[in-house]
Amino acid sequence: MALFGRENQQDRARAEAMAAWINRQNVYAIASAVLGVVSLIEFGVLFLWVGGIGCGVIALRQLARADTATQRNAGHRLAWVGIVTSGISLVLATLIYFRVIGNAPR
Repeated sequence: MALFGRENQQDRARAEAMAAWINRQNVYAIASAVLGVVSLIEFGVLFLWVGGIGCGVIALRQLARADTATQRNAGHRLAWVGIVTSGISLVLATLIYFRVIGNAPR
């Protein structure tokens, strides 16, 4: 899919490679990374970090016992990215909620 102009062979190969990469990843790992990054952007306000950590743990458990021939067997890094970014978001949310940061002196 070309953004501008005509699609060429290189564009098709890139799109097929990206589709193959996504099909190898664990669904929960992708969800964990997305939720973690969005939660970090929102500083934990929306409590998306709960889903990010939960999906990351589920993904790591599934990947630990995945059958390489029949299941999506990649996504360890994505799961850890989701867990780490969700954890950072949790710490930021805690600091904001308890007014440790962002509070003007009285």
